[in-house]
Amino acid sequence: MSPSDFQFATKLANTMNWNMAPEDFEFMTSLEPEGCFVAFQGAERVGIATSISFRRIGWFGNLIVKEKYRGKGVGSILVKHAVNYLQSKGVKTVGLYAYPNLVNFYGNLGFKKDVDFSLLHTERLGSVIAETLPRVEQPQINEIEDFDSRFFGGERKKLLESIILEKGNLSYYWSEKDMVVGYVTATVYWSMAWVGPLICEEDNVDVAIRLVKAVLSKLTGKSVYLVLPKTEVALSNMFLDVGFTEDFSVARMFLGESTAKNCIYLAESLERG
Repeated sequence: MSPSDFQFATKLANTMNWNMAPEDFEFMTSLEPEGCFVAFQGAERVGIATSISFRRIGWFGNLIVKEKYRGKGVGSILVKHAVNYLQSKGVKTVGLYAYPNLVNFYGNLGFKKDVDFSLLHTERLGSVIAETLPRVEQPQINEIEDFDSRFFGGERKKLLESIILEKGNLSYYWSEKDMVVGYVTATVYWSMAWVGPLICEEDNVDVAIRLVKAVLSKLTGKSVYLVLPKTEVALSNMFLDVGFTEDFSVARMFLGESTAKNCIYLAESLERG
């Protein structure tokens, strides 16, 4: 995928009501310049796929094919091409989030279902009261990246820094005995925001809620989105209490053995894990 494809990719993605902009594909290709693909039938562009590598872990993101070319193998070709690319980068495990109607499609390509996730959304977030927590600054970034890698299973240095160091975004952490035990970020736009990633040690639900509330307290009035495992009942209930509802669910699937450790988790995005 090159910059000349961004408008096509955006228009095609938004036939599925994904609410994407050319900047989304610009961001993806800045993170993984050779990992985003366009399928052609002759001279006609007929499909797109995105992927990103985090050393041992890779993530398969957007996949969409023009309606008249669906069911003809284009999607499978794009997935296999992206997986081959990721494996050429040293990736051992590829993850993705699959809509329920695509679980069998990815299953036939070797992916195995792991955990169900919910995409939660509130159109206009009300006021959330939170305590003041320390923000992630340059001195904490390396420790945050090491903490993230320990649980996620891959190295997300470039992605995390692109979020944390971007002016206007939010990031907070919690430490105990001078050790990070949880952090959260949010990507903030003019009228909307995406909360995540969040990683917190498995038994620290109270810390996870404090971190999330610190972010939400800065997003009053915005349309806010996030993705979390359906197993995170306490965290999910907190979101429901402040006005979030489930838009849809997805299944996390892996090709290869999952190296992720148990933790309290919010996805960075559907496209990048």
